Amino acid sequence: MATSSKLSARLSKRLAGFKLSDAVIKELAGRIQVDGLDIGRFHPCIYGICVDYWTDKPPVLDPFWKRGGIARLEVFPYGIIDWDRWHVRAGFEVPEIPNASHGLGY
Repeated sequence: MATSSKLSARLSKRLAGFKLSDAVIKELAGRIQVDGLDIGRFHPCIYGICVDYWTDKPPVLDPFWKRGGIARLEVFPYGIIDWDRWHVRAGFEVPEIPNASHGLGY
């Protein structure tokens, strides 16, 4: 699992074109970290930012709903006989990213 400072650095690089303040990046890094889920990748999307998480255990989704600002949440089990790997995709609302909160896409 990435530390908050490493995640902030990754977010800053990935979202550099949007000229987000350090405060917004730091808040976003704290919001997208979820215990028990490893971040695979993240990218801008129509919701703001979409994050792909991976876990070997059935995911606990309560932390997402408690944080608020979730526009979309999808869970995909991998494996046919034994669901031994899970992919969780979350779309977080980020009003500071232009057009994201309006659903206009890129």
